[in-house]
Parts: sequence; structure tokens; C-alpha cells
Amino acid sequence: MKEVLEEIENRIRRLEAEIELVEGRLQFLERVGASSKYQILRKRKSMDEMYILFFVLWGFIGLVLLLYLKYKYSEILPFSLTPYIWAMIGFILFPFAYYMFFSKKTESETPMEYLERRERMARLAINRFYIPLKEALEKNDKEKLKAIADRLLEGEVAKAIEELNEGDSKVMAYALYIYINKDQVGLDEIKNIAEIMKNKPLKKLLFKTFEE
Repeated sequence: MKEVLEEIENRIRRLEAEIELVEGRLQFLERVGASSKYQILRKRKSMDEMYILFFVLWGFIGLVLLLYLKYKYSEILPFSLTPYIWAMIGFILFPFAYYMFFSKKTESETPMEYLERRERMARLAINRFYIPLKEALEKNDKEKLKAIADRLLEGEVAKAIEELNEGDSKVMAYALYIYINKDQVGLDEIKNIAEIMKNKPLKKLLFKTFEE
């Protein structure tokens, strides 16, 4: 078990180093004013959306007015309102189509947001997975191990584990279930999961279990 715990410590140190690196990059971006530039771009995008919404609303009001005039006074008007109605429909649809198909596609994560997300994911992996896992293994706390396995099946911890390339969260959860019920699981199953396991601490844990 000592080797497994040491491997967990190694993963924690690696993630802590990544957090320090991310914090350094964020501080650098703050110093060069990059964060302010990204905030300006976000505000500009928000203003563009407000203008589009205004034009769509204005066009809709105009369309309603034209339809009212057409069906109320069509017999006394000296010209047809149909071309104007179609033009107004186009006026409404164009900005709406632009917003739906182009604006959404061009939306992307800024470097600041990417770094902040990586930092948040690393902290989640440390505090919600590796530290609880280390404590549970030290105390042989099967209830806590089961809770950790359940956490790996879905949710923010599972997402963090996979985005950080710490392994396949579902395979990791299954590995913990196997370890909890190792007396009821065949050695071949333990070995098979150990061989496909990408997470180093759990891989070592399964191989140690297999050797026992």
C-alpha cells in the first residue's frame, strides 16, 4: 500500500505544480493587460447581441403594423403592402439567422478562461479525488471508497479527471468497486482492469491486489 500512497502523492504534486504554473500565467496576463482586453471583447459581443435583439424587435413591430394595415385597409390603399411585408420578414430573419448560426459558432474560450478552468479542474481532482482516496486507503474505509467511486461516474469530478487526462473516470470507478469487493472478484477480472487502467495510482492498487 505504501507504493500506492506514494503514487497518489506524486499525482497531487504534479497537479499542484500545474496550478502554480497556471497562476503564474494568469498573473502575467494581468500584468500585460490581457484580461482587460478580453473583458472589452466580451462586452462588445454583449452589445452586439443587444443591437441584434433591438433590430429584431423593431422589425417585428413593423411587421405587425404592416399586417394590420393590409388586412384592415387593403381595399382603400392605392398600392400593395405584400412586398413591404416580405422585406420586413427578411429584415427580421437576417439578424436572427446571423445570431443563431454565426455568432454562436464563433464563440470560443479565451486564454484567460481556459487557464482558470484548468486551475479549477486541478483543484477538484486534488480535493475531491486524490486526497479523499489517500485518506480512505490509509484507513481502509470502504464506505468512503464507494463514495469516491460514485463521484467518478458523473458530475464535475468525473469531468475534471477526464479533462486533466488522469484516466477514464468510469473505468476508475469500476476499479474502486472491484477493490472494495476484491474477495468476490476473480483474479482475471482484476488483472484485465489493471492492464487497461491509465490512472497510475489505481493501476498500482489493482496490481498490488492481484499479487496478494
